[in-house]
Amino acid sequence: MSKQKSLDAIRKMKLENDTSAGNLVDLLPIEVQKRDFDLSFLDNLSEARPRLLVQGKDLTEFQAKVKADPSFCMYDDFIKNSTVKFYETAPFDEPQAYPEETVGKASLWRPYWRQMYVDCQMALNATRNLAIAGIVSEDEELIAKAKAWTLKLATYDPEGVTSRGYNDEAAFRVVAAMAWGYDWLNGHFTDQERETVKDALIVRLDEIMHHLKVTVDLLNNPLNSHGVRSISSAIIPTCIALYHDHPKAGEYIAYALEYYAVHYPPWGGVDGGWAEGPDYWNTQTAFLGEAFDLLKAYCGVDMFNKTFYENTGDFPLYCMPVHSKRASFCDQSSIGDYPGLKLAYNIKHYAGVNQKPEYVWYYNQLKSRDTEAHTKFYNFGWWDFGYDDLRFNILWDAPEEKAPSNDPLLKVFPITGWAAFHNKMCERDEHIHMVFKCSPFGSISHSHGDQNAFTLHAFGETLASVTGYYGGFGVDMHTKWRRHTFSKNLPLFGGKGQYGENKNTKFEGHQDRYCIEAGGNITDYDTESDVKFVEGDATASYTFFTPEIESYKRKVWFVKGKVFVMQEKATLTEEKDLTWLMHTTYATETADKSFAIQGEKANLNVQFINESADKILSVKNVEGFGEVDPYEFKDLEVHRHVEVEFKAAKEHNILTLLVPNKNSGESVNVSHKLVGNTLELSVDGEVVTIEL
Repeated sequence: MSKQKSLDAIRKMKLENDTSAGNLVDLLPIEVQKRDFDLSFLDNLSEARPRLLVQGKDLTEFQAKVKADPSFCMYDDFIKNSTVKFYETAPFDEPQAYPEETVGKASLWRPYWRQMYVDCQMALNATRNLAIAGIVSEDEELIAKAKAWTLKLATYDPEGVTSRGYNDEAAFRVVAAMAWGYDWLNGHFTDQERETVKDALIVRLDEIMHHLKVTVDLLNNPLNSHGVRSISSAIIPTCIALYHDHPKAGEYIAYALEYYAVHYPPWGGVDGGWAEGPDYWNTQTAFLGEAFDLLKAYCGVDMFNKTFYENTGDFPLYCMPVHSKRASFCDQSSIGDYPGLKLAYNIKHYAGVNQKPEYVWYYNQLKSRDTEAHTKFYNFGWWDFGYDDLRFNILWDAPEEKAPSNDPLLKVFPITGWAAFHNKMCERDEHIHMVFKCSPFGSISHSHGDQNAFTLHAFGETLASVTGYYGGFGVDMHTKWRRHTFSKNLPLFGGKGQYGENKNTKFEGHQDRYCIEAGGNITDYDTESDVKFVEGDATASYTFFTPEIESYKRKVWFVKGKVFVMQEKATLTEEKDLTWLMHTTYATETADKSFAIQGEKANLNVQFINESADKILSVKNVEGFGEVDPYEFKDLEVHRHVEVEFKAAKEHNILTLLVPNKNSGESVNVSHKLVGNTLELSVDGEVVTIEL
């Protein structure tokens, strides 16, 4: 394959991924809250510089405050942690194309893709941070270094490997870096240098906007995640920098505001949930938050004026719990780690916007623990925490922290179909929680075929978890394992699961609309009673591969903050066997009608307690990741799951008791009696009755 052919091949794959969502607006399961937007401010925007973050009219005062107190707005940490490291770093040469022999397989070219955008992130950090430092301290040497970075980036081929069409992650970073340099250093360029940078910015900006307006048509196809992120990470900062200098900058800002006011967020409703899961909430929130901050600083516009923004910090608080690993859903680059530090910064941002002290507690918990954040690829290729601190402290104030409730609770996000049970949420070694998902978004985009799935965490360990690894979108582990129901804590009917295909799985006849059509719904819940419950209906999720299914519902009760009861009912037009799955990273012990997961600190006992136990054919432990290429998990732990096989039937009614315990100390004492549709539980001497 020639170099040009490999370039074209990558661009073709990229275009297919960018446009794969198609026109799904008619299937969107939520109604986006709309806001009026007034563009009259565009006629009165200042020509002074800088404009990005610190305003020209405020610069002298900011310089004076930093000079008097270097810790003002954590400026000294910004210099020490985020800027000094670039003092002796020469601007990077333009990246090279991915090796030609890697183009045909995602797992081979992904590492080169990642390294390219990491390098471009470093270029962004260097350009922005040196420019701020040089101007604030009036240091000509630092200004010269920042200029050198900006001018070097302007030499990168806008149609080459850092173009949006080849590596959009790299493209967004390159254009944003030049925008910061152009804005902050504007008066220090020669006329020719200024024109060079401006021309490079305009070419790249126009390419991104053409893609959004023509290729993707984002206003009519609002689910295009990378398209959305290009607005916040590239278009808004670049248009602010180019305002008055590019006649289309105002038009592009108007487009961005229309999208955010009328069409955003397509993934979440007024309850604050996020269908794509906490990791993609994290990336969306990160770039959106910065873009809204920059608009606030320069334009005086408040874009946080929807109910979604008032509540969305609750989503990671409850569905990406502080103390757990592998306990949430959807694509997660941080899978296997505790919640990442950027999640802490994002929730703190909403603490500033909404003055919610529980969010500060979450931030402080993660901040104190994640001391090696700079070593993780999903941080150093994306975030600059020193800059984040500076930006927050210039624009916001956070309240004093307050811990969330430590009592048994159920938090439900019914619009996006997520729920979370918690008890002793603030105590790591006592915390019990279950995260449950039954989403009307089905398996679209970064979601999976996991409606009615759950994870269970107790006493410091996620015992029933999501398994596998995240090597990138489209690799084997993603397309052959993580997206599919057989990698979840869910049943299979006749060996078949929910519709989890996408273009990368190469499923013949695939249409993205099938992913949303395979959605589910949280149909009932009780957050107030002593015994809290949630119920999900995932019938439509299974119908593509099991058209015989008439109904499949799962209901979960949380009893005394100690044990879970789970019931699932399925009806079919013809007999199908049912395989009940539970995944874990720990050892398992199986028996005839029960099994246990044995962690290092805790264990989980799982019993089938109604007549379904008599229909069990086998209970067995299975290791591995199915048909995933072993290359992708070389030197990594191989995970396992329990498969409970039930006899074929037209109706399945499975009642399960899940009891977590510490490995040492007293165990919870549980007994049960089932009479008809009434389950009587005794939990440490307290009797609870559940009507099934």
